[in-house]
Amino acid sequence: MQSSNSVVRNRKVVMICEDEQELLDLYSRVLGLKYDVIKVCSGAECIHEYLEKKAKGSPVDLLFLDYKLGDMLGDDVAKKIKKMNGIKIILISAYNLDEPTKNELIENKYIEKYLQKPIRMKQIIQVAAEAI
Repeated sequence: MQSSNSVVRNRKVVMICEDEQELLDLYSRVLGLKYDVIKVCSGAECIHEYLEKKAKGSPVDLLFLDYKLGDMLGDDVAKKIKKMNGIKIILISAYNLDEPTKNELIENKYIEKYLQKPIRMKQIIQVAAEAI
């Protein structure tokens, strides 16, 4: 008889790109219960880390991406990463993005979904499960 708590092999990989350290740590702790988590805190680091993982054959399955990063905007990061592969991206923002911007990002499949901060941890877990 196999236990329902048996070790899961080949856990999915979630990258979190957030420039607020407290939120980065919080999202990481919550998502780390079910997924392997990669934490990055800038757009440039996100793109670099994504390319590095892809080159090593360790693809990222899902990216939670903050909109307003210190070095660039999340929509620019999303567009660059989408051009390299079909990774699923969830855009997160404390700012209220205008509808045309959100619609353009979703319609052109740059992002799967948009979440407005503050976000409940239950919501992050649910969105990750739906996306992966």
